[in-house]
Amino acid sequence: MTDAPARLNAADGPAPRPLAVLILMSRTGGGHLASARALEAEFRARRPDCRVTIVDLLTDHTAFPFSRMPATYDSVVNRTPRLWHAMWRVTALSPVGRSSAAIVRRLSRSRIEALLRSERPDLVISVHPLVNHLVLPVLERVAPLTPFVTVVTDLGGIHPLWLHPRNAAVYLPTDRAVELAVSRGLPRGRLHAHGLPVRADFASPAAARRDARRAFGMDEALPAILVMGGGGGIGPMEAIVARTAAALAAASPGGPAAQIAVVCASNARLKARLAAEAWPVPVTALGYVDRMSDLMGACDLLVTKAGPGTIAEASIRGLPMLLYGFIPGQEAANVDHVVDAGAGLFEPDVAALATRVAHLVTDGRGELSAMAERAASLGRADATRAIVASILSDVLDA
Repeated sequence: MTDAPARLNAADGPAPRPLAVLILMSRTGGGHLASARALEAEFRARRPDCRVTIVDLLTDHTAFPFSRMPATYDSVVNRTPRLWHAMWRVTALSPVGRSSAAIVRRLSRSRIEALLRSERPDLVISVHPLVNHLVLPVLERVAPLTPFVTVVTDLGGIHPLWLHPRNAAVYLPTDRAVELAVSRGLPRGRLHAHGLPVRADFASPAAARRDARRAFGMDEALPAILVMGGGGGIGPMEAIVARTAAALAAASPGGPAAQIAVVCASNARLKARLAAEAWPVPVTALGYVDRMSDLMGACDLLVTKAGPGTIAEASIRGLPMLLYGFIPGQEAANVDHVVDAGAGLFEPDVAALATRVAHLVTDGRGELSAMAERAASLGRADATRAIVASILSDVLDA
């Protein structure tokens, strides 16, 4: 087989074709896909003729049994979190991470190469740490002039596999993350701190709070607690709702102190159980929510695990956070990101969490307001626009 041209988009004729962008991710959690879609929407907004393809590299273009591993992610992190933490820490050791990636790449090279030759991208973007060491060596062989950039979708715990030294550019969420990347040997000139890519509607002003509550079937006048558990509706959400509803009712015997909205996502059974229950305060059970910006704008406090995308979006909306858990390793530093900034609290005990919620929406309104201001100070509503603008100017047009 002969080598491909230096760039995969080399054309036979003089007429240039539209910009082709390949975004590589994996469905390990919902955040990577959400970031990929946010980037896709911004590329299309800036370049209407742009061709953007989002690919789940690990599931669709690696060899068995590695292709099956993303499907086990939710089960592993929820049922055996210590095992996941051990895996995260071991692969964070450079020799282990690099050698593991080399094995997967060797067995999957033909699949990865076929993808690159088929898509012929002008630009490859990674939004998943396991992608970089699999694809970059193959891309350098078949199309060494095609730029490869990484958009990091973790807030605090930046796994070393994100930081491949041959990235044309790396987009990081914070200045602190940039310093971490520099300490690991990456050139500062390739590092950009623009925030985490989020859905386009977060770049627009929020809807009026009362209007947003009405749109979701909530009481317009009552303060609202938003409970979330990730794309799978996982975690102790039912217990949190039950304890919080009881605490809110006890805190205000004359009438409900607040209402609760619950995003059950794909967990239809949870949604049905919550909707069927007779609660002492209003509880609105929701499935998948497309208008998350409006829903966050409708609420006064977010109760969630420490997912980076959720934290970034809540910060943009100035929504204070009460974090009840995190995925060991990759999300632990996200808790510090929120708590150290004064934008929220960490409380893993469900009973204590419910007590704190009730306090914050009754006697602790001043504390809640201060956390909201600090949350807003973390928000980067223009992050997706800034990232894509930089890629177009600093990478493609450089």
